[in-house]
Amino acid sequence: MSYAIRNTLILLVTLLLIVGTGVSYSKFFLEAKVERLESNLTAKQTDFNSKQDINAQFTELNTRYEAALEVISNYDKVLFTSNKPDDVYDFLNQVNGEGGFQINFDYIYEDSLPNNEYGIIQSSIAGFGRYKELTDFVNRIEHSQLLNKVNGLNISPARQEEDLRMVNFSFNLDSYYQKTSLFDSLGATYSVVLDENISTYNPIYPLIQPSIEANLDNLTDVRSSRLIGMTENRIFLRNQSGRIVSLKQGDRVYLGRLSSIDLENSTAIFNLDLGGIAEVVTLEVVR
Repeated sequence: MSYAIRNTLILLVTLLLIVGTGVSYSKFFLEAKVERLESNLTAKQTDFNSKQDINAQFTELNTRYEAALEVISNYDKVLFTSNKPDDVYDFLNQVNGEGGFQINFDYIYEDSLPNNEYGIIQSSIAGFGRYKELTDFVNRIEHSQLLNKVNGLNISPARQEEDLRMVNFSFNLDSYYQKTSLFDSLGATYSVVLDENISTYNPIYPLIQPSIEANLDNLTDVRSSRLIGMTENRIFLRNQSGRIVSLKQGDRVYLGRLSSIDLENSTAIFNLDLGGIAEVVTLEVVR
């Protein structure tokens, strides 16, 4: 074999080895690597899109988060430290003492239901008082720091009372106590919270009352008075006692207020509430 043919064969074999190695490297390594990179790219693109969605919602979510933190910090709940009904009774007395007027109630302890890490003191409350004070009482029980839940609230008019704002009531109370130290020690004090947004409107207060309230403040009774003089912003009346009184627009009279002064027609108009019945009284200057 000639020297030229032998070199040609060697070069050919070398070329075949190089080409084979390149094809194998490309086929079995680079293609697999490309597939892995494409798969990673797809996953990263999905993750990027998800993070973009989160970023678009960040402002709103952060605002809600800050609001939630404020609620938690202001209305932190804790459990009673024991299952003693005396603690619940003391709490109710403190809640009742927060308002100007207090309600009268009887406290009856019924049962204590243990659970894994907490328990429930079951009680029943019944009594009477003004409707507004009752709503404030229940409001403070449920919104204060100690965890309580009111169930089965019943309210009825206290017909034996002259004050039509008085009601009889009864409800069941679940008070939660801790069996293990889930929370920090309650200590000697805890916050009593009143939600000012809760309505105190009395739906069972009669719109038309059987009698008109007495004139305990000795206000001017315009139905028994005479209009004897007036200026642009003030009127003069001889009231039911024969005494001359001066009133300006908006001033109180018995059962109502002075609504307007009409100097041109020499009249004064009063809006009265006769136990739920609206009445407009117009007085004219006596000449």
